[in-house]
Amino acid sequence: MVVYLAFMWIRIFLLFSLYAPLTLAQSSDAGGVKVSLQRYSGPATVSVQSLDKFKQRVQLERNGETQPLNVRVELPKSGRQVWPANDVEVRDEAGEALLVQRSGIEWENIVVPVAGKLNAFMVQALPPAVPAPQTTAEKDRVIQDEVSGAEVRIANWPQGRTAALSIRFDDSHPTHLSKAIPILGEYGFKGTFMVNPGPKEAGSRQNYAFETQLAEWAAVAERGDMELANHSAHHRGAKGDEDMDREIGSAAEAIWKLTPGKSKLLALNLGGGTQWQTTRTLRHYLDKYHQFDASSGSLGMDDSYGGRVEAFRKALATHLDRGLWCRVHYHYIGEGLSSSEANFRAALDIAKAHQEHLWIAGMADIHKYQTERSSAKVTLLKSDAKSLAFQLDCATDATLYDQPLTIEITPPAAWDAAKVAMKDASGAALPVQRAESGGRHRLRFEVPARKGVYSVSTTP
Repeated sequence: MVVYLAFMWIRIFLLFSLYAPLTLAQSSDAGGVKVSLQRYSGPATVSVQSLDKFKQRVQLERNGETQPLNVRVELPKSGRQVWPANDVEVRDEAGEALLVQRSGIEWENIVVPVAGKLNAFMVQALPPAVPAPQTTAEKDRVIQDEVSGAEVRIANWPQGRTAALSIRFDDSHPTHLSKAIPILGEYGFKGTFMVNPGPKEAGSRQNYAFETQLAEWAAVAERGDMELANHSAHHRGAKGDEDMDREIGSAAEAIWKLTPGKSKLLALNLGGGTQWQTTRTLRHYLDKYHQFDASSGSLGMDDSYGGRVEAFRKALATHLDRGLWCRVHYHYIGEGLSSSEANFRAALDIAKAHQEHLWIAGMADIHKYQTERSSAKVTLLKSDAKSLAFQLDCATDATLYDQPLTIEITPPAAWDAAKVAMKDASGAALPVQRAESGGRHRLRFEVPARKGVYSVSTTP
């Protein structure tokens, strides 16, 4: 019996020694990038090698396997090794771009079909064709003038608010028109509506609500108190470059048509549960159609998740404490739907209680302000005991980034705050918002996010 047990243990050990390397080799990790064979347990193996910071070579060893395989590549989405997923493409070793598949809201995960003679490919991040505006340092956004004693600062958020809040709604559902928008109007809040404006497709049983309620959506766009955003034309993903281009581009164009004369910059969310096949980077489509990626960092408010009102309360408190942008999103509003009206109103009540400290705005508005401010600076030109002049510079494209920046002036104690004025280069006085905090006066002015010269002075 002892001999038999020893023999069985030796057999198990040998079997484990033989197959353990094969099991481990069906997944690999390098520089935080993980690769694996998707839904596979045969003899083929896969490995990954780091060639550069954002360049990896993936090698497939078929070991007799003749069937087509799918290699799953998972890019780090946080931490020190995070990849710019929107700028990533996949090419074979001859330099040919490969058609890969990605999830609409998990662009960092890539499925690469491997068939025929393809045994290796490169995963790499490309430099954006349209470089992002250069970021300035926080010290460049403030002037502490020793001569006049005044301080000039580009405010963190408009009107001196502490944090920002966006409230998003997906899928252009009829309850957005019948419930969400009227209720938001009661509270005086602006929402962002991710719409699917594509017409009904041949062979599809889907009755697209946006198309059947176009007149009502057009009225919403004309009023301008809500924001429309891109959720793709049909919320079905895409099979190829041309299809993806149509899904993003036609939706953008439909929204632009409803908002003539306004900035074309739109939030884009490709939608959960959708699969997108393309050889191109997401950045290609974002730049082509003046979109920005709005697919991550949002708190889902569907009742099915449980405890949504309390989760929102905690999230909002954290963002207020840190001075950040809090994002939440809904689907359908009403009894028996994604979010009950009672829970929707309860969350809005929480936001209302903090409204003094919150900038509640559309996603594009908030994105614009953040981007403008991060690329802006103020430079002192001259000053004396009763005045100063400064220049504002901003590196963003003013045709797209048209959200005014808030300039906050803290005058010295010797100045009568009621008699302080700020003028532009033409000598026109700017409207002022006056506030007091910690015993000091603060004056806030809104200015265009572009180069300009301004003067601040006090009169006797």
